[in-house]
Amino acid sequence: MKNILHVSNPNVYARFVGAPQLHPLVSVIHYDEVSPVRTSLNRYGVYGLFIQKNFPRNLTYGMKMFDAADASIIAVEPGQIGGKEDSGEDLHISGWVLLFSPELLHGTDLEAKIKDYPYFSYFATETLKMEPSEWGRITQLLTQLR
Repeated sequence: MKNILHVSNPNVYARFVGAPQLHPLVSVIHYDEVSPVRTSLNRYGVYGLFIQKNFPRNLTYGMKMFDAADASIIAVEPGQIGGKEDSGEDLHISGWVLLFSPELLHGTDLEAKIKDYPYFSYFATETLKMEPSEWGRITQLLTQLR
């Protein structure tokens, strides 16, 4: 049986990678500050945006293998499984991850609309590719959010 990290709240993953825990409902992790990190196959109970320049190869996403494009975003939602099974291997990752609890959306318009964003779905077959200028803007926003 596979060893799965149950990311029931944003800080479960923050603790796993050794990042600061800044808020109970949101985690903004700058991988450059905690890398290298151990690989993990994750069952998500949160929403997440993995924003990286170089994704590890052969990621699992749902029931399939997934090779992510460089300088792109992978989005996950509660109930999904993804990542790379823990082999004891350390990965050098550059980029960010934004994880947030579904509780953060409760009672908002976005709570109902988030299901309309297909990039959170297992059916997404591509990452959201970023241009260099977009990378800079997203990095600036995540720095301010943190």
